[in-house]
Amino acid sequence: MARLSVDKEKTALHQQEQRQKEEEEEDSDYHSAEDAPRVNRNETVLVNHAIQEFLRKPLEVPTIVGDEPVYTMDKQRVSCPHHLKTNLAQVYYANRKQIETAIKSALLMQGTWSLVPIAERLAIWRRAASIIEEDELRLRVFLMLTLSKTADDATRDIRRLLSSLRANADYLEHLSELRFEIQGDMNVFPSFHLRPMDGFVAALAPFESVALSASLALCPALMGNTVLWNPSLEVAPVSFLIHRAFQEAGLPSGVVNFVPANERLFLDTITEAVHFAGLNSQGSAAGYRHVHKLVSDRMERYICFPRLVAECPGQNFHFVHASAKVESVVSATVKAAFGFAGQHANSLSRMYVPSSLWPRIQADLLEATEQLIVGDPVQPETDMGAMVNLEGFHRMQKLLERTMDMEQLCGGSCDDSIGRFVQPTIVRVTDPLDPLLCEPCSGPFLPVFVYADDAFGEALKLAANQSRYALSGSIFASRDEVILHCLNQLRMCASNLYVNERCTGSNYGLTPFGGNRLSGTNDKTGSAYFLMRWSSPLLIEETVEGPVPSQGSRKFP
Repeated sequence: MARLSVDKEKTALHQQEQRQKEEEEEDSDYHSAEDAPRVNRNETVLVNHAIQEFLRKPLEVPTIVGDEPVYTMDKQRVSCPHHLKTNLAQVYYANRKQIETAIKSALLMQGTWSLVPIAERLAIWRRAASIIEEDELRLRVFLMLTLSKTADDATRDIRRLLSSLRANADYLEHLSELRFEIQGDMNVFPSFHLRPMDGFVAALAPFESVALSASLALCPALMGNTVLWNPSLEVAPVSFLIHRAFQEAGLPSGVVNFVPANERLFLDTITEAVHFAGLNSQGSAAGYRHVHKLVSDRMERYICFPRLVAECPGQNFHFVHASAKVESVVSATVKAAFGFAGQHANSLSRMYVPSSLWPRIQADLLEATEQLIVGDPVQPETDMGAMVNLEGFHRMQKLLERTMDMEQLCGGSCDDSIGRFVQPTIVRVTDPLDPLLCEPCSGPFLPVFVYADDAFGEALKLAANQSRYALSGSIFASRDEVILHCLNQLRMCASNLYVNERCTGSNYGLTPFGGNRLSGTNDKTGSAYFLMRWSSPLLIEETVEGPVPSQGSRKFP
Protein backbone atom coordinates (compact mmCIF):
# COMPACT_ATOMS: atom_id res chain seq x y z
CA MET A 1 0.00 0.00 0.00
CA ALA A 2 1.32 3.45 -0.92
CA ARG A 3 2.62 5.50 1.96
CA LEU A 4 2.82 9.24 2.26
CA SER A 5 6.27 9.25 3.79
CA VAL A 6 9.34 8.40 1.78
CA ASP A 7 10.84 6.15 4.43
CA LYS A 8 8.77 6.00 7.60
CA GLU A 9 10.75 3.12 9.11
CA LYS A 10 13.96 5.16 9.13
CA THR A 11 12.16 8.08 10.75
CA ALA A 12 10.75 5.78 13.44
CA LEU A 13 14.25 4.42 14.07
CA HIS A 14 15.62 7.95 14.48
CA GLN A 15 12.82 8.83 16.86
CA GLN A 16 13.56 5.71 18.94
CA GLU A 17 17.27 6.57 19.07
CA GLN A 18 16.45 10.09 20.22
CA ARG A 19 14.16 8.79 22.98
CA GLN A 20 16.94 6.49 24.20
CA LYS A 21 19.37 9.42 24.33
CA GLU A 22 16.86 11.45 26.34
CA GLU A 23 16.41 8.62 28.84
CA GLU A 24 20.20 8.38 29.29
CA GLU A 25 20.33 12.11 30.07
CA GLU A 26 17.52 12.05 32.65
CA ASP A 27 20.03 11.90 35.53
CA SER A 28 21.51 15.25 34.51
CA ASP A 29 21.15 18.05 37.09
CA TYR A 30 20.00 20.33 34.31
CA HIS A 31 17.37 17.99 32.93
CA SER A 32 14.33 20.21 33.51
CA ALA A 33 16.02 23.34 32.21
CA GLU A 34 17.19 21.59 29.06
CA ASP A 35 13.95 19.78 28.30
CA ALA A 36 12.54 22.37 25.87
CA PRO A 37 15.82 22.87 23.95
CA ARG A 38 16.14 19.10 23.64
CA VAL A 39 12.73 18.94 21.91
CA ASN A 40 13.93 21.59 19.47
CA ARG A 41 17.15 19.67 18.85
CA ASN A 42 15.19 16.47 18.25
CA GLU A 43 13.02 18.15 15.65
CA THR A 44 16.10 19.64 14.02
CA VAL A 45 17.60 16.16 13.74
CA LEU A 46 14.42 14.81 12.14
CA VAL A 47 14.23 17.77 9.74
CA ASN A 48 17.86 17.32 8.69
CA HIS A 49 17.30 13.60 8.22
CA ALA A 50 14.27 14.27 6.01
CA ILE A 51 16.22 16.84 3.98
CA GLN A 52 19.07 14.41 3.36
CA GLU A 53 16.60 11.73 2.35
CA PHE A 54 14.87 13.96 -0.21
CA LEU A 55 18.21 15.16 -1.57
CA ARG A 56 19.65 11.66 -1.80
CA LYS A 57 16.78 10.28 -3.85
CA PRO A 58 14.71 12.73 -5.93
CA LEU A 59 11.00 11.92 -5.94
CA GLU A 60 9.54 10.30 -9.06
CA VAL A 61 6.15 11.87 -9.83
CA PRO A 62 4.20 10.01 -12.51
CA THR A 63 0.89 10.80 -14.15
CA ILE A 64 -1.77 8.63 -12.49
CA VAL A 65 -4.72 7.55 -14.64
CA GLY A 66 -7.14 5.39 -12.70
CA ASP A 67 -4.81 3.21 -10.65
CA GLU A 68 -2.01 3.17 -13.23
CA PRO A 69 1.14 5.29 -12.77
CA VAL A 70 2.36 6.46 -16.18
CA TYR A 71 6.01 7.42 -16.70
CA THR A 72 6.04 9.46 -19.90
CA MET A 73 8.88 10.67 -22.10
CA ASP A 74 8.25 14.29 -21.07
CA LYS A 75 10.32 14.54 -17.87
CA GLN A 76 10.24 17.88 -16.04
CA ARG A 77 12.88 18.63 -13.42
CA VAL A 78 11.90 20.32 -10.16
CA SER A 79 14.88 22.07 -8.61
CA CYS A 80 15.28 23.88 -5.31
CA PRO A 81 14.47 27.61 -5.87
CA HIS A 82 17.13 28.73 -3.39
CA HIS A 83 19.73 26.24 -4.66
CA LEU A 84 19.12 25.71 -8.36
CA LYS A 85 21.65 22.91 -8.78
CA THR A 86 19.74 20.68 -6.37
CA ASN A 87 17.34 18.29 -8.08
CA LEU A 88 14.31 17.42 -5.92
CA ALA A 89 11.92 15.60 -8.22
CA GLN A 90 11.19 14.37 -11.73
CA VAL A 91 7.62 15.04 -12.87
CA TYR A 92 6.35 13.01 -15.81
CA TYR A 93 4.05 15.23 -17.87
CA ALA A 94 1.02 13.75 -19.59
CA ASN A 95 0.56 14.15 -23.34
CA ARG A 96 -2.76 14.67 -25.13
CA LYS A 97 -3.47 10.95 -25.41
CA GLN A 98 -2.92 10.40 -21.68
CA ILE A 99 -5.13 13.36 -20.77
CA GLU A 100 -7.88 11.88 -22.96
CA THR A 101 -7.40 8.53 -21.22
CA ALA A 102 -7.73 10.27 -17.85
CA ILE A 103 -11.01 11.82 -19.00
CA LYS A 104 -12.31 8.36 -19.93
CA SER A 105 -11.19 7.04 -16.53
CA ALA A 106 -13.04 9.85 -14.75
CA LEU A 107 -16.22 9.30 -16.76
CA LEU A 108 -16.04 5.55 -16.18
CA MET A 109 -15.86 6.10 -12.41
CA GLN A 110 -18.46 8.87 -12.35
CA GLY A 111 -21.54 6.68 -11.94
CA THR A 112 -20.04 4.61 -9.13
CA TRP A 113 -18.54 7.47 -7.13
CA SER A 114 -21.63 9.68 -7.41
CA LEU A 115 -23.67 6.97 -5.64
CA VAL A 116 -21.23 6.47 -2.76
CA PRO A 117 -23.06 7.61 0.40
CA ILE A 118 -21.96 10.95 1.79
CA ALA A 119 -21.00 9.34 5.10
CA GLU A 120 -18.45 7.12 3.33
CA ARG A 121 -16.95 10.09 1.51
CA LEU A 122 -16.65 12.02 4.77
CA ALA A 123 -14.86 9.08 6.38
CA ILE A 124 -12.29 8.98 3.56
CA TRP A 125 -11.58 12.72 3.90
CA ARG A 126 -11.13 12.48 7.64
CA ARG A 127 -8.87 9.43 7.38
CA ALA A 128 -6.76 11.22 4.76
CA ALA A 129 -6.39 14.24 7.05
CA SER A 130 -5.13 11.96 9.83
CA ILE A 131 -2.64 10.26 7.49
CA ILE A 132 -1.32 13.63 6.30
CA GLU A 133 -1.06 14.87 9.88
CA GLU A 134 1.10 11.87 10.82
CA ASP A 135 3.65 12.89 8.19
CA GLU A 136 3.36 16.64 8.69
CA LEU A 137 7.08 17.08 9.32
CA ARG A 138 8.09 15.46 6.01
CA LEU A 139 5.56 17.48 4.07
CA ARG A 140 6.75 20.65 5.76
CA VAL A 141 10.34 19.89 4.81
CA PHE A 142 9.38 19.14 1.21
CA LEU A 143 7.52 22.45 0.98
CA MET A 144 10.57 24.27 2.33
CA LEU A 145 12.70 22.67 -0.38
CA THR A 146 10.37 22.79 -3.39
CA LEU A 147 8.61 26.13 -2.76
CA SER A 148 11.35 27.87 -0.72
CA LYS A 149 8.97 28.43 2.20
CA THR A 150 10.22 29.21 5.66
CA ALA A 151 9.40 26.69 8.38
CA ASP A 152 6.57 28.92 9.63
CA ASP A 153 5.09 29.37 6.14
CA ALA A 154 5.32 25.64 5.39
CA THR A 155 3.73 24.75 8.72
CA ARG A 156 0.86 27.17 8.08
CA ASP A 157 0.34 25.68 4.63
CA ILE A 158 0.03 22.14 6.00
CA ARG A 159 -2.24 23.27 8.83
CA ARG A 160 -4.46 25.06 6.32
CA LEU A 161 -4.68 21.90 4.29
CA LEU A 162 -5.69 19.84 7.32
CA SER A 163 -8.20 22.45 8.46
CA SER A 164 -9.64 22.65 4.95
CA LEU A 165 -10.10 18.88 4.63
CA ARG A 166 -11.84 18.60 8.00
CA ALA A 167 -13.90 21.76 7.61
CA ASN A 168 -15.15 20.76 4.17
CA ALA A 169 -16.18 17.37 5.53
CA ASP A 170 -18.09 19.15 8.30
CA TYR A 171 -19.69 21.54 5.79
CA LEU A 172 -20.90 18.67 3.61
CA GLU A 173 -22.23 16.83 6.63
CA HIS A 174 -24.27 19.91 7.52
CA LEU A 175 -25.44 20.48 3.92
CA SER A 176 -26.58 16.88 3.64
CA GLU A 177 -28.96 17.44 6.54
CA LEU A 178 -30.84 20.28 4.82
CA ARG A 179 -34.54 19.55 4.34
CA PHE A 180 -37.29 21.29 2.38
CA GLU A 181 -40.81 21.59 3.62
CA ILE A 182 -43.71 22.21 1.25
CA GLN A 183 -46.47 24.24 2.83
CA GLY A 184 -50.08 23.27 2.27
CA ASP A 185 -50.05 19.85 0.61
CA MET A 186 -49.61 17.21 3.30
CA ASN A 187 -49.41 14.36 0.78
CA VAL A 188 -46.26 15.59 -0.96
CA PHE A 189 -42.94 14.18 0.19
CA PRO A 190 -39.97 16.36 -0.97
CA SER A 191 -36.34 15.28 -0.78
CA PHE A 192 -33.23 17.27 -1.67
CA HIS A 193 -30.09 15.54 -2.95
CA LEU A 194 -26.59 16.95 -3.47
CA ARG A 195 -26.08 15.42 -6.88
CA PRO A 196 -22.68 15.97 -8.58
CA MET A 197 -22.11 17.58 -11.97
CA ASP A 198 -23.02 15.76 -15.17
CA GLY A 199 -19.53 15.07 -16.54
CA PHE A 200 -15.97 15.45 -15.25
CA VAL A 201 -14.38 18.40 -13.45
CA ALA A 202 -10.83 19.65 -14.03
CA ALA A 203 -8.67 21.37 -11.40
CA LEU A 204 -5.86 23.72 -12.42
CA ALA A 205 -3.70 24.48 -9.39
CA PRO A 206 -1.11 27.22 -8.69
CA PHE A 207 2.32 26.76 -7.13
CA GLU A 208 1.84 29.01 -4.12
CA SER A 209 0.21 26.54 -1.72
CA VAL A 210 -0.38 22.82 -1.38
CA ALA A 211 -3.55 23.63 0.56
CA LEU A 212 -4.91 25.51 -2.44
CA SER A 213 -3.70 22.90 -4.91
CA ALA A 214 -5.40 20.09 -3.02
CA SER A 215 -8.57 22.06 -2.33
CA LEU A 216 -9.13 22.81 -6.01
CA ALA A 217 -9.21 19.09 -6.83
CA LEU A 218 -10.65 17.62 -3.65
CA CYS A 219 -13.64 19.92 -3.09
CA PRO A 220 -15.35 18.80 -6.33
CA ALA A 221 -14.41 15.18 -5.55
CA LEU A 222 -15.94 15.43 -2.07
CA MET A 223 -19.21 16.48 -3.70
CA GLY A 224 -19.29 13.29 -5.77
CA ASN A 225 -17.52 14.48 -8.92
CA THR A 226 -14.65 12.75 -10.66
CA VAL A 227 -11.68 15.00 -11.28
CA LEU A 228 -8.56 15.59 -13.38
CA TRP A 229 -5.99 17.29 -11.12
CA ASN A 230 -3.39 19.38 -12.95
CA PRO A 231 -1.03 20.96 -10.40
CA SER A 232 1.65 23.40 -11.50
CA LEU A 233 5.12 21.90 -11.89
CA GLU A 234 6.52 23.34 -8.67
CA VAL A 235 3.74 22.05 -6.41
CA ALA A 236 3.28 18.74 -8.28
CA PRO A 237 5.66 16.70 -6.05
CA VAL A 238 3.96 17.56 -2.75
CA SER A 239 0.52 17.33 -4.42
CA PHE A 240 1.48 13.81 -5.48
CA LEU A 241 2.13 12.92 -1.83
CA ILE A 242 -1.32 14.24 -0.90
CA HIS A 243 -2.84 12.14 -3.69
CA ARG A 244 -1.11 9.06 -2.27
CA ALA A 245 -2.50 9.83 1.17
CA PHE A 246 -6.02 9.81 -0.25
CA GLN A 247 -5.36 6.52 -2.01
CA GLU A 248 -4.24 5.09 1.32
CA ALA A 249 -7.34 6.51 2.98
CA GLY A 250 -9.53 4.52 0.60
CA LEU A 251 -10.34 6.93 -2.23
CA PRO A 252 -11.26 4.70 -5.20
CA SER A 253 -8.98 4.78 -8.23
CA GLY A 254 -10.22 7.06 -10.99
CA VAL A 255 -12.02 9.51 -8.71
CA VAL A 256 -9.07 11.92 -8.75
CA ASN A 257 -6.75 11.37 -11.71
CA PHE A 258 -3.38 13.04 -11.13
CA VAL A 259 -2.46 14.66 -14.45
CA PRO A 260 0.52 17.05 -14.40
CA ALA A 261 0.80 18.50 -17.89
CA ASN A 262 1.54 21.61 -19.91
CA GLU A 263 -1.22 24.05 -18.96
CA ARG A 264 -2.21 25.08 -22.50
CA LEU A 265 -2.27 21.47 -23.69
CA PHE A 266 -4.31 20.43 -20.66
CA LEU A 267 -6.88 23.19 -21.16
CA ASP A 268 -7.14 22.59 -24.89
CA THR A 269 -7.73 18.87 -24.36
CA ILE A 270 -10.30 19.05 -21.56
CA THR A 271 -12.35 21.76 -23.27
CA GLU A 272 -12.63 19.57 -26.37
CA ALA A 273 -14.38 16.84 -24.37
CA VAL A 274 -18.15 16.56 -24.76
CA HIS A 275 -18.60 15.78 -21.04
CA PHE A 276 -16.55 18.72 -19.74
CA ALA A 277 -18.62 19.91 -16.76
CA GLY A 278 -16.41 22.46 -15.03
CA LEU A 279 -13.01 23.93 -14.23
CA ASN A 280 -11.81 24.86 -10.75
CA SER A 281 -8.72 27.02 -11.12
CA GLN A 282 -6.41 29.64 -9.75
CA GLY A 283 -4.14 31.56 -12.08
CA SER A 284 -3.74 34.75 -14.06
CA ALA A 285 -6.63 36.79 -15.43
CA ALA A 286 -5.19 36.27 -18.92
CA GLY A 287 -5.29 32.51 -18.41
CA TYR A 288 -8.91 32.67 -17.26
CA ARG A 289 -9.85 34.72 -20.32
CA HIS A 290 -8.19 32.07 -22.47
CA VAL A 291 -10.37 29.38 -20.87
CA HIS A 292 -13.51 31.40 -21.54
CA LYS A 293 -12.54 31.80 -25.18
CA LEU A 294 -11.90 28.06 -25.57
CA VAL A 295 -15.24 27.18 -23.96
CA SER A 296 -17.12 29.82 -25.94
CA ASP A 297 -15.72 28.56 -29.25
CA ARG A 298 -16.72 24.97 -28.36
CA MET A 299 -20.01 25.58 -26.56
CA GLU A 300 -22.13 23.70 -29.09
CA ARG A 301 -20.48 20.37 -28.35
CA TYR A 302 -21.07 20.19 -24.57
CA ILE A 303 -23.92 18.27 -22.96
CA CYS A 304 -24.17 20.99 -20.28
CA PHE A 305 -22.95 24.53 -19.68
CA PRO A 306 -19.49 24.14 -18.08
CA ARG A 307 -19.06 25.82 -14.72
CA LEU A 308 -15.90 27.96 -14.70
CA VAL A 309 -14.65 28.92 -11.23
CA ALA A 310 -11.45 30.93 -10.80
CA GLU A 311 -9.42 32.93 -8.37
CA CYS A 312 -6.92 35.34 -9.91
CA PRO A 313 -4.29 37.61 -8.33
CA GLY A 314 -5.15 41.05 -7.02
CA GLN A 315 -3.58 44.48 -6.82
CA ASN A 316 -4.08 44.32 -3.06
CA PHE A 317 -3.82 47.48 -1.01
CA HIS A 318 -3.21 48.98 2.40
CA PHE A 319 -5.01 52.31 2.81
CA VAL A 320 -3.72 54.28 5.79
CA HIS A 321 -5.64 57.14 7.42
CA ALA A 322 -3.99 59.83 9.53
CA SER A 323 -5.57 58.33 12.67
CA ALA A 324 -3.87 54.95 12.16
CA LYS A 325 -1.38 53.46 14.62
CA VAL A 326 2.04 53.41 12.98
CA GLU A 327 3.20 50.22 14.72
CA SER A 328 0.24 48.23 13.40
CA VAL A 329 0.68 49.60 9.89
CA VAL A 330 4.38 48.74 9.71
CA SER A 331 4.07 45.24 11.16
CA ALA A 332 1.14 44.32 8.90
CA THR A 333 2.78 45.81 5.81
CA VAL A 334 6.06 43.91 6.12
CA LYS A 335 4.22 40.60 6.58
CA ALA A 336 1.75 41.22 3.75
CA ALA A 337 4.28 42.50 1.22
CA PHE A 338 7.22 40.17 1.82
CA GLY A 339 5.82 36.98 3.32
CA PHE A 340 6.56 34.09 0.90
CA ALA A 341 8.49 36.67 -1.18
CA GLY A 342 5.25 38.42 -2.09
CA GLN A 343 4.07 35.50 -4.23
CA HIS A 344 0.66 34.90 -2.65
CA ALA A 345 -2.33 35.91 -4.76
CA ASN A 346 -3.30 38.26 -1.93
CA SER A 347 0.16 39.66 -1.15
CA LEU A 348 0.33 43.42 -0.68
CA SER A 349 0.85 45.22 -4.02
CA ARG A 350 0.26 48.93 -3.25
CA MET A 351 0.05 51.27 -0.30
CA TYR A 352 -1.52 54.69 0.30
CA VAL A 353 -0.10 56.75 3.19
CA PRO A 354 -0.98 60.27 4.46
CA SER A 355 1.87 62.76 4.38
CA SER A 356 1.55 63.48 8.11
CA LEU A 357 2.40 59.86 8.99
CA TRP A 358 4.84 59.15 6.17
CA PRO A 359 8.10 60.18 7.92
CA ARG A 360 7.46 57.81 10.85
CA ILE A 361 6.07 55.01 8.69
CA GLN A 362 8.95 55.32 6.23
CA ALA A 363 11.60 55.15 8.94
CA ASP A 364 10.05 52.17 10.74
CA LEU A 365 9.13 50.37 7.52
CA LEU A 366 12.64 50.64 6.10
CA GLU A 367 14.18 49.52 9.38
CA ALA A 368 11.93 46.45 9.55
CA THR A 369 12.42 45.58 5.88
CA GLU A 370 16.19 45.93 5.94
CA GLN A 371 16.34 43.53 8.89
CA LEU A 372 14.70 40.75 6.85
CA ILE A 373 17.10 37.90 6.07
CA VAL A 374 16.77 36.53 2.54
CA GLY A 375 18.25 33.11 1.92
CA ASP A 376 17.89 29.39 2.48
CA PRO A 377 14.55 28.85 4.28
CA VAL A 378 15.87 25.71 5.93
CA GLN A 379 17.99 27.98 8.12
CA PRO A 380 15.84 29.07 11.10
CA GLU A 381 16.98 32.70 10.92
CA THR A 382 15.72 33.15 7.33
CA ASP A 383 12.68 35.41 6.87
CA MET A 384 12.21 35.10 3.11
CA GLY A 385 13.18 32.49 0.53
CA ALA A 386 13.62 32.62 -3.23
CA MET A 387 11.26 33.16 -6.15
CA VAL A 388 9.68 29.81 -6.92
CA ASN A 389 9.78 29.83 -10.72
CA LEU A 390 11.87 31.37 -13.47
CA GLU A 391 8.97 33.33 -14.95
CA GLY A 392 8.39 35.16 -11.68
CA PHE A 393 12.09 35.93 -11.30
CA HIS A 394 12.33 37.38 -14.82
CA ARG A 395 9.23 39.47 -14.19
CA MET A 396 10.86 40.92 -11.08
CA GLN A 397 14.10 41.59 -12.97
CA LYS A 398 12.22 43.68 -15.54
CA LEU A 399 10.26 45.47 -12.83
CA LEU A 400 13.41 46.43 -10.93
CA GLU A 401 15.08 47.66 -14.12
CA ARG A 402 12.02 49.75 -14.91
CA THR A 403 12.06 51.42 -11.48
CA MET A 404 15.78 52.21 -11.34
CA ASP A 405 15.08 55.90 -12.06
CA MET A 406 12.38 56.09 -9.39
CA GLU A 407 12.87 56.75 -5.68
CA GLN A 408 13.86 53.29 -4.46
CA LEU A 409 13.75 53.36 -0.68
CA CYS A 410 15.31 49.93 -0.18
CA GLY A 411 16.18 46.76 -2.08
CA GLY A 412 16.26 46.94 -5.86
CA SER A 413 18.60 44.02 -6.54
CA CYS A 414 18.26 40.39 -7.55
CA ASP A 415 20.65 37.49 -8.12
CA ASP A 416 20.23 34.00 -9.54
CA SER A 417 23.81 32.74 -9.31
CA ILE A 418 22.80 30.25 -6.58
CA GLY A 419 19.04 30.67 -6.23
CA ARG A 420 16.39 33.08 -7.52
CA PHE A 421 16.78 35.72 -4.83
CA VAL A 422 15.15 39.15 -4.96
CA GLN A 423 15.74 41.70 -2.22
CA PRO A 424 12.57 43.18 -0.66
CA THR A 425 12.02 46.43 -2.52
CA ILE A 426 10.01 49.54 -1.65
CA VAL A 427 9.60 52.43 -4.10
CA ARG A 428 7.83 55.75 -3.70
CA VAL A 429 5.45 56.55 -6.55
CA THR A 430 4.63 60.20 -7.20
CA ASP A 431 2.16 59.72 -10.05
CA PRO A 432 -1.17 58.42 -8.67
CA LEU A 433 -1.94 56.91 -12.09
CA ASP A 434 1.36 55.02 -12.35
CA PRO A 435 0.83 51.47 -13.73
CA LEU A 436 2.69 50.15 -10.67
CA LEU A 437 -0.45 50.94 -8.68
CA CYS A 438 -2.69 49.12 -11.16
CA GLU A 439 -1.22 45.72 -12.05
CA PRO A 440 -0.20 42.78 -9.80
CA CYS A 441 3.55 42.18 -9.54
CA SER A 442 3.67 38.83 -7.65
CA GLY A 443 6.97 39.41 -5.93
CA PRO A 444 8.65 41.21 -2.99
CA PHE A 445 7.93 44.67 -4.39
CA LEU A 446 5.87 47.45 -2.79
CA PRO A 447 4.98 50.81 -4.43
CA VAL A 448 3.89 53.52 -1.98
CA PHE A 449 1.84 56.61 -2.84
CA VAL A 450 1.93 59.44 -0.30
CA TYR A 451 -1.16 61.67 -0.36
CA ALA A 452 -1.80 65.02 1.28
CA ASP A 453 -3.94 64.74 4.40
CA ASP A 454 -6.50 67.19 2.97
CA ALA A 455 -6.76 65.01 -0.18
CA PHE A 456 -8.03 61.99 1.76
CA GLY A 457 -11.23 61.73 -0.30
CA GLU A 458 -9.40 61.84 -3.64
CA ALA A 459 -6.88 59.24 -2.46
CA LEU A 460 -9.72 56.97 -1.36
CA LYS A 461 -11.30 57.21 -4.81
CA LEU A 462 -7.96 56.37 -6.41
CA ALA A 463 -7.62 53.26 -4.28
CA ALA A 464 -11.19 52.23 -5.11
CA ASN A 465 -11.13 52.79 -8.87
CA GLN A 466 -7.54 52.64 -10.03
CA SER A 467 -7.17 48.87 -10.44
CA ARG A 468 -9.26 46.40 -12.39
CA TYR A 469 -8.45 43.78 -9.75
CA ALA A 470 -10.42 43.37 -6.52
CA LEU A 471 -9.14 40.61 -4.28
CA SER A 472 -8.18 41.97 -0.87
CA GLY A 473 -7.42 45.21 0.92
CA SER A 474 -6.92 46.72 4.35
CA ILE A 475 -7.96 49.93 6.07
CA PHE A 476 -5.86 51.35 8.89
CA ALA A 477 -7.62 53.91 11.08
CA SER A 478 -8.69 54.38 14.69
CA ARG A 479 -11.82 56.50 14.24
CA ASP A 480 -15.05 54.58 13.72
CA GLU A 481 -16.60 57.11 11.35
CA VAL A 482 -13.49 57.00 9.14
CA ILE A 483 -13.49 53.20 9.09
CA LEU A 484 -17.18 53.11 8.12
CA HIS A 485 -16.64 55.69 5.36
CA CYS A 486 -13.67 53.75 3.97
CA LEU A 487 -15.59 50.47 4.02
CA ASN A 488 -18.43 52.07 2.06
CA GLN A 489 -16.08 53.57 -0.52
CA LEU A 490 -13.92 50.47 -0.93
CA ARG A 491 -16.61 47.77 -0.78
CA MET A 492 -16.45 46.99 -4.52
CA CYS A 493 -12.67 47.08 -4.97
CA ALA A 494 -11.95 44.11 -2.70
CA SER A 495 -13.94 41.02 -1.80
CA ASN A 496 -12.00 40.50 1.42
CA LEU A 497 -11.64 43.71 3.41
CA TYR A 498 -9.71 43.94 6.68
CA VAL A 499 -9.60 46.65 9.32
CA ASN A 500 -6.27 47.23 11.10
CA GLU A 501 -5.06 43.86 9.82
CA ARG A 502 -2.81 42.94 6.89
CA CYS A 503 -4.48 42.30 3.53
CA THR A 504 -3.43 38.65 3.64
CA GLY A 505 -5.61 38.30 6.74
CA SER A 506 -4.73 36.64 10.01
CA ASN A 507 -6.52 33.43 9.01
CA TYR A 508 -5.73 33.15 5.28
CA GLY A 509 -6.73 29.70 4.11
CA LEU A 510 -9.05 29.20 7.08
CA THR A 511 -11.77 31.71 6.15
CA PRO A 512 -13.82 32.17 2.95
CA PHE A 513 -11.72 33.88 0.30
CA GLY A 514 -12.16 35.11 -3.27
CA GLY A 515 -12.09 38.18 -5.49
CA ASN A 516 -14.28 40.06 -7.94
CA ARG A 517 -13.50 42.17 -11.02
CA LEU A 518 -10.47 40.56 -12.69
CA SER A 519 -9.55 38.76 -9.47
CA GLY A 520 -11.94 35.91 -10.12
CA THR A 521 -15.48 34.66 -9.71
CA ASN A 522 -15.57 35.28 -5.94
CA ASP A 523 -16.84 31.82 -5.06
CA LYS A 524 -15.32 32.01 -1.59
CA THR A 525 -13.12 28.96 -1.21
CA GLY A 526 -13.16 27.71 2.36
CA SER A 527 -16.94 27.91 2.71
CA ALA A 528 -19.98 25.68 2.34
CA TYR A 529 -21.04 27.92 -0.53
CA PHE A 530 -17.92 26.88 -2.46
CA LEU A 531 -18.85 23.21 -2.09
CA MET A 532 -22.30 23.95 -3.51
CA ARG A 533 -20.64 25.30 -6.65
CA TRP A 534 -19.67 21.68 -7.39
CA SER A 535 -23.11 20.25 -6.92
CA SER A 536 -26.05 20.06 -9.31
CA PRO A 537 -28.82 19.60 -6.73
CA LEU A 538 -31.73 17.28 -7.38
CA LEU A 539 -35.17 17.85 -5.86
CA ILE A 540 -37.52 14.87 -5.83
CA GLU A 541 -41.19 15.36 -5.04
CA GLU A 542 -43.23 12.25 -4.37
CA THR A 543 -46.98 12.30 -3.93
CA VAL A 544 -48.04 9.64 -1.45
CA GLU A 545 -51.30 8.29 -0.12
CA GLY A 546 -51.63 7.91 3.59
CA PRO A 547 -48.98 9.01 6.11
CA VAL A 548 -45.98 10.86 4.66
CA PRO A 549 -42.83 8.72 5.17
CA SER A 550 -40.02 10.00 7.35
CA GLN A 551 -36.95 11.51 5.67
CA GLY A 552 -34.81 8.61 6.80
CA SER A 553 -36.93 6.08 4.96
CA ARG A 554 -35.76 7.30 1.56
CA LYS A 555 -32.44 5.76 0.61
CA PHE A 556 -30.99 7.95 -2.13
CA PRO A 557 -27.47 9.42 -1.99
